[in-house]
Amino acid sequence: MDKASRHIAFLLLPGFSHYSFSAALEPLRSANIITGRQHFTWTLVGTTDRQVTASNGVTTLADLTLDELDTPDEVVLFAATNADPLTTAPAEKWLRFHYRQGGNIRAVSSGVMVLARTGLLDNQRCAAHWEDTPRLRETFPRLTVTDSIFEPGDRISTCAGGAASAHMMLAMLEHSLGPALALDVATRMVIDRIRDGRDSLDVLPHIRYGTSNRLLLQAIALMNDNISEPLRIREMAAKVGASVRALERQFKSELGATPDRFYRRIRLSRARQLLRYSDHSLVEVAAYCGFGNTQLLKKHYETVYGTSPRAERQRSRSAHGPAPILHEVNADY
Repeated sequence: MDKASRHIAFLLLPGFSHYSFSAALEPLRSANIITGRQHFTWTLVGTTDRQVTASNGVTTLADLTLDELDTPDEVVLFAATNADPLTTAPAEKWLRFHYRQGGNIRAVSSGVMVLARTGLLDNQRCAAHWEDTPRLRETFPRLTVTDSIFEPGDRISTCAGGAASAHMMLAMLEHSLGPALALDVATRMVIDRIRDGRDSLDVLPHIRYGTSNRLLLQAIALMNDNISEPLRIREMAAKVGASVRALERQFKSELGATPDRFYRRIRLSRARQLLRYSDHSLVEVAAYCGFGNTQLLKKHYETVYGTSPRAERQRSRSAHGPAPILHEVNADY
């Protein structure tokens, strides 16, 4: 083993994203192969059980549990979207200890939510998956949740997950071993461009919304930025430099819905996240999502989801752990 090698613990909590994990690990393996040296070593770690099942149902055999782990140079944390605070408490306690001992931490995707519970992210910038962003901003107001794909820090880094995991690790390789090596690793992984932390989660919004129409994407960005106090469609059209009729025509043509209906569905999706994952009252959820009162929220919520906001919350709390957030990519608006 190379004396200068960095040892990394991949902390896998049940329901972690296998894709995000693989994307973070592979750049390290490729760097070792290309250089012919063990610049990086790693250990797979479970909390209390060595068998950890990912969100795709694949069970991974960890090398160690937290109780068996010696202090690594850094830990990369992965967790489920619906990670229960009761079950993640041992990991949170260990992360605080690891940080006090001088260790570095990288939290990926919903691992950011778990790390936020430790308090280690207070008053810091952090990146997160777009599904988790509303919850983080509501639950942890001392965090500055950005729209970047990853936020590098001196000792704590955060990442939106998925392919962004690879880019975060490529940035680490570039810093520690040089840009030429990072580019070689990216080429080996068939990555045509190394993205930095300044890249936004909305760089490829057409994947999320099913359109590449620049006018529509500008309008949708305005919708997402104005949830509590919805813009009038006339205001939105003026801001994107189009007539109301032109905007309506393009929404119906490409997305099969009027701007009003599409906007309402975005706000309802936000309400669904808050009902499932926050302690806000129904009145607060209605206000935060721009519905003004609970009656209006209930009317539209039942139309779209077939259940009332109150029933949604009750079902979520009675289930085994919080219900998962549903991907609404290309949903029938």
